[in-house]
Amino acid sequence: MLLRVDSSLRLAIQPPCFRVVLALFIVVLTVAGCDSAPGPDPMDASAPRIANIQVSPDVLALDQIGGEGDTVTAPITVSADVSDDDDDLATFFVVVRSALAGQLPLAQTELPIAGSGRMQAVLDLTVSRAESGRFTVSVFASDVQGNLSNVAYHVIDVSATSEPPSIVQVIMADRVTRPAAGEPPLNIPLVVEAFDPDGLDNIAFVQVIVNGGTTLRLCDDGGQAICNAGFGASSGDATAGDGLFTLTIQLDSNNAAGTNTFEFSVVDRSGLRSATEVRTIVVE
Repeated sequence: MLLRVDSSLRLAIQPPCFRVVLALFIVVLTVAGCDSAPGPDPMDASAPRIANIQVSPDVLALDQIGGEGDTVTAPITVSADVSDDDDDLATFFVVVRSALAGQLPLAQTELPIAGSGRMQAVLDLTVSRAESGRFTVSVFASDVQGNLSNVAYHVIDVSATSEPPSIVQVIMADRVTRPAAGEPPLNIPLVVEAFDPDGLDNIAFVQVIVNGGTTLRLCDDGGQAICNAGFGASSGDATAGDGLFTLTIQLDSNNAAGTNTFEFSVVDRSGLRSATEVRTIVVE
């Protein structure tokens, strides 16, 4: 390709114990929320603690999930940090409940805990294709003494239908001049303003295909190189989470003159893809 994209990015049976603990848990959990409000404190100072819950995916468009029949099943990955000052952790619990009050859990599991650290569980969530709303994912833990942790919770936004993301605009130069020999490379930012009807959090990634070959990610990470981890350098993104996804490439004196093609697209967490926007840069 004509423009050099540098590798540094300069370019189902429940055991009795679960039923008992789950009953106590239902008494504790009375409202749904997000992981910024982790729930009540542990009932005992030596009880386990839950923090930093994550759920993937946390947006489900049921019409985009394959299968036949009136129900759909999708795997849900739930993770959280578990700790205990006494280091006598026992069990990690995850419960998924529907948006309708008084319903039985849609999915639940329990896992033994070897020690403090990051725990992860994968559950199969089965729901009606016509169902929608905010499902509550609740996580808690117990120790060998029977002490319960706080309840951390997250939500899954479930919709019967969904629309794909879109590209609002592409911001980039259309013509550039190569630096002279001995001059520093020229930084060229490629910026895509992306939109998703389900919110920016539903965007899985923004990508660009350069000259029909190399595929790279644009980042909305505030220049922390998160989405392009492993390439080394900053993406050049100015502000994290503002919907402007950036990739900074470099042009130096050794690059050949000519026209370079860039194909941009946005993909959401359900796998829906935007229309492709094609732009070119003429190198002189």
